[in-house]
Amino acid sequence: MKAIKWITIITLLALPVLSYAEGPAQPPARVVTSQIQQKTIAKTLDVVGTLQFDRISALSPQVSGQVEAVLVKEGDQVKQGAPLFRLNLDFVNNEIGTVRKKIAQVEIRLVQAKKDLTRYETLFKQQAASEQEYDKMRLSMEDLAMQKATLQENLALALLKKEKSIIRAPFAGVVLEKNADEGNWVTPGNPLCLIGSMDDLYVKVPMPENLLVFARTGEELDVTITALGLTTRGTITGYIPVADAATKNIFVKVMLPRLETAVLNMSATVAMPASDKQEMTLVPRDALVTFNGQTLVYTINEGAAAPLPVTILAYVEGAAGIAEGPVTPGMDVIIDGNDRLQPGQPVTVIEAKN
Repeated sequence: MKAIKWITIITLLALPVLSYAEGPAQPPARVVTSQIQQKTIAKTLDVVGTLQFDRISALSPQVSGQVEAVLVKEGDQVKQGAPLFRLNLDFVNNEIGTVRKKIAQVEIRLVQAKKDLTRYETLFKQQAASEQEYDKMRLSMEDLAMQKATLQENLALALLKKEKSIIRAPFAGVVLEKNADEGNWVTPGNPLCLIGSMDDLYVKVPMPENLLVFARTGEELDVTITALGLTTRGTITGYIPVADAATKNIFVKVMLPRLETAVLNMSATVAMPASDKQEMTLVPRDALVTFNGQTLVYTINEGAAAPLPVTILAYVEGAAGIAEGPVTPGMDVIIDGNDRLQPGQPVTVIEAKN
């Protein structure tokens, strides 16, 4: 039965060869080939998950104040330490100025008190001043020194308030939400914005619980984010220990490298392992062509393009694992120049890759 199936498919694919042969002669197509390999891999199942940020910070101010400037908008990427919001500083600046004036006044009095104490100390040693007068002068100077220390603490606190009036990004990331605008009065604990770390992205992949055994920590997988036109590699780091109550799916975490763009909850397709590893024939993805609804690859037979059908079982590292059939390890397949080939079309190999 299987043999009849292959004969039927190959016969159908061969029909265009006759029409091509009957047409006018054309120069051979220039193509690049690569050799089919065999490796030990697992079958995969394409599962659609969602893009998540493993580190999200809800930023709120450490001091109360009125928002004077909003320096970011949703979707902006920011560097660590970048200013995001600035609170009005009128009251803080006034407080800083007042405290500095008080410190200056105390310092003048302190300088004079030190001179007076030195003079009274000399008089006391000469028994020209009483011990009570000397102690009073000493305590007065110490009191002024304590006043200065207290004012310096107040100044440091006011300067800290000024510093904290600028809300900065705690890490490099993207602004996911903006919850405050100019003129809003904000207080500690009042979220101003939500930031997700671009260095801590993962795909939340729902897996049937019977396939969880094949999702091994540390294994690298192909991840495709169609909306971004991106294919990358992700690494299984574990799973969320709460199954979906309705479907019983368990969510596997597949960590991603840093991306230039990321959108929370965006769809991402992950080639999840769905079996134990086994010997499988690997075909380069660039060799795959869809023709009349059938996935096939082009080999070369007597200088002409020869299509062979394939059944894909898995995707791994830029290749596709295929079921047993006419395509076998060691064969050369066309990986470049195959997009417009016709069965039976003459070809010239300009490069053969291993």
